[in-house]
Amino acid sequence: MYDGLNATVKDRVCWITLDRPDKLNAVTPDMLHALHRVFTEIDGDPDVCVAVLRGAGDRAFCAGMDLQWAGSLTNADRVEQGRLGSRTFAMMERLSIPVFAAVHGYVLGGGLELALAADFIVAHEDAKLGLVEITLSARPPFRPKMTEDGDPDQPEAGGNAPGWGGVKRLPARIGRARAKQMLFTGIRLDARRAFEWGLVNELFPAADFDSEVAALAERIAAMNRYNLRLVKELVTGGYDWIEPHPV
Repeated sequence: MYDGLNATVKDRVCWITLDRPDKLNAVTPDMLHALHRVFTEIDGDPDVCVAVLRGAGDRAFCAGMDLQWAGSLTNADRVEQGRLGSRTFAMMERLSIPVFAAVHGYVLGGGLELALAADFIVAHEDAKLGLVEITLSARPPFRPKMTEDGDPDQPEAGGNAPGWGGVKRLPARIGRARAKQMLFTGIRLDARRAFEWGLVNELFPAADFDSEVAALAERIAAMNRYNLRLVKELVTGGYDWIEPHPV
């Protein structure tokens, strides 16, 4: 158990839960540091074959970066928070074992960037997914109420965009044109549209969400760990079986 994060291992599955439901599981520095520690612990653990990332509570997987944290940033802090998030998400992306995100409710901003760093995403039928950063300083009526008094993450000079890898990973997942549409408008895709666009692999109804996620994790965990690692390495690196590949 970490501050804002809960990680448990059972039957070769590591369940990683963002655990700030009263704050829509918004990401804090402590949570990023905790994720880094968890990833370090499970990557070499022979008893873990797959990791599942999820959010506590009924309302959100993750609503993005904590606004109180964003509002406290100096210019120097802004650089460092970008590096911290980027390094942490890249570390998850490079894990030797499979990782998938099981998302529900709000999956916004840094929350979607986190999910995109997983190998794939599965979604509850109520999920709403978007990289909404551009709307925080938009003109009405597109600016959300939470930033009516000003966008805490908008610098006085220069621009602001998703900074934890979303602008790279989203086009790779759904194509450049659709990614640009999402990024330029800050739209939130409902779960059905996200599935149709290829942003999520599976769409599960509310009544079956937990059981379907558990069944998927159980199936992956039943595979040989070395083979899981090898296949992920080959696919991620673009190698073929007959070519040399890293050990």
